[in-house]
Amino acid sequence: MGGVVSSIFSKPKPPPAPPGPDPEMVKAQQEQEARLEAREAQSQREIAARKRARRTGGTRMLLAQRENPFLGVPQQTTLGPSPFSRSQANTTT
Repeated sequence: MGGVVSSIFSKPKPPPAPPGPDPEMVKAQQEQEARLEAREAQSQREIAARKRARRTGGTRMLLAQRENPFLGVPQQTTLGPSPFSRSQANTTT
């Protein structure tokens, strides 16, 4: 009778713990997170590049077509077309 009385007052045993997540699922999730982080980093780099281009793009474009762009815009002494004008740069002879 001791067994019946002790089983009435004893705590029930907890159910066994469920098995952990599948290792393949864990690996796939980690790879997906890594791809997502790489994509976000790439988009941040692209945004930063666009901002840089917006900041310096205008001056770079103005200075790019001269022999020495650091000399600045050449002084024009005549009222005629300049050797740097757009109309002459597009014509080919």
